[in-house]
Amino acid sequence: MKRYIYYRIMIAVLIIMALAGCGDSSPILIGFSGQLTGQMSDLGVYGRNGATLAIENINNTGGINGHPLKLIAKDDMNTPDGALQADSELIEAGVVAIIGHMTSSQTEAALPFVSEQGVVMISPTTSSPKLSSKTDSFFRTMSENSSQSTELAEYAHSALDIKTVVAVSDIANKSYSLSFTGNFESVFTNYGGKLIQKITYSSNAPEIWDNIAQSVNDLQPDGLLLVCSAHDAIAIAQRIRPQDSKIRLLSGAWAYTDELMKWGGDYVEGMIFVIDYAADNPNPEFIKFRESYKNRFGKMPSFASAFTYEAVLALAEGLKKNGGSHEGLADAMAPSKTINGVIGPFKLNEYGDVLRNIFIVTVQNGNFRTVEMR
Repeated sequence: MKRYIYYRIMIAVLIIMALAGCGDSSPILIGFSGQLTGQMSDLGVYGRNGATLAIENINNTGGINGHPLKLIAKDDMNTPDGALQADSELIEAGVVAIIGHMTSSQTEAALPFVSEQGVVMISPTTSSPKLSSKTDSFFRTMSENSSQSTELAEYAHSALDIKTVVAVSDIANKSYSLSFTGNFESVFTNYGGKLIQKITYSSNAPEIWDNIAQSVNDLQPDGLLLVCSAHDAIAIAQRIRPQDSKIRLLSGAWAYTDELMKWGGDYVEGMIFVIDYAADNPNPEFIKFRESYKNRFGKMPSFASAFTYEAVLALAEGLKKNGGSHEGLADAMAPSKTINGVIGPFKLNEYGDVLRNIFIVTVQNGNFRTVEMR
């Protein structure tokens, strides 16, 4: 009888041990690094929210090979030192990859260190061409800015009949702003236009909006290229538009946020953007994403939300291939098959650069409206 009880106990113990082994559901740690405080925090907060939603949806369908994803978010404070500190803390915490950064300058500052640690970095919104066409552990889900600035220059000259432009660029993110402005000037000049002056400033320095506005008004250009955040674009437009209501405002992706709609009002009406995102995208997947995001966070998503959501999707595809480890993750991620993103289908090429469509977008009656897709 005692022997029978002993065997029953041993069998129960073995079953429990087997179930414990089979039921290992330790989380896969994913890092997010972006500006979560300060005047550009809308970019980072919307990005973090997009990552959160994607991870929740993946976990609701079983995670990665039975393992849930867990997001650890850090504030890079929109500075190079902050980026390095945030990424160091994430790597120490054991993340298999870092989603970030949200600006090109912070990405370039932190990428060498992250690469040395053997960790993948996938940026939702870094578009500097300096990082293109390289075999490394860096990936992105936004097109590089040379493709955006090329389309913007062509559209400004050919469709809007703009002949002269003044550019205002924030050199606090000079990796993005100077390359965007430089390529715009090259293409615009080839079409016969003229960039008559390049004005630079730093959002980290005291505000000089009145001085910038005076310089632009003195030059009387047909168009004003704003390569800056929504906060700064609004401040400049508020000072330019009362003096010259006919000047056309042009921008890349950086200023394309809800903050522009909320505070820009009539000052930004008719502003033209080129970006691989459209708020009125009719894609069923995007409509579903938009509603899910609104229900989860109480507001509409921005381009940063969507690109970060898709960064998680691209990362998840790689983790499924390599079993959820950081080992071999870069090779597993690119080149990728077509990924059914929320904006639309996209691929990562052999260098980890994204391939996707681009939208021409304007502000019409206080809303973003797509003009055309290219």
